Amino acid sequence: MKAQTAVFEQVLLFGISVSIFVAAFGIFPLYQSHFASVSILDHTRAIRDMIHNHITELTRIENLNASFTLRLPREINGEYYSIKINDTEIMVITYESRTAAISNISSLSKEYGGLYTFTGETRSNRGEIIIYKRGYNIIID
Repeated sequence: MKAQTAVFEQVLLFGISVSIFVAAFGIFPLYQSHFASVSILDHTRAIRDMIHNHITELTRIENLNASFTLRLPREINGEYYSIKINDTEIMVITYESRTAAISNISSLSKEYGGLYTFTGETRSNRGEIIIYKRGYNIIID
């Protein structure tokens, strides 16, 4: 009887070990994908905020012809992204996961009582963008 109890204990211990391994093997990829998506969202928001801040600074410059060159990361978590601007918003959108960060700039736009018109679209693969101010037009290239 004692030998059967020892064998049963070892089989039970092995079964518990295997179940812990299987649970960890299943849980860690879920956490990894969650933190990757959160990282992409945080980075797109940071890039959007940086562009918004530079555009706001450009509107404060009294000279009608000015520009900023911003160096940006080429990829966010291995994904390229695009930057678009129009009279109502700034958009940073990744290509693969389609994660988007959008900021409202309508208060600066002519259509909504501001002074400026906004246009432009660029991709991140160059690693930098140029924001031009030409008169009352602000352009992203």
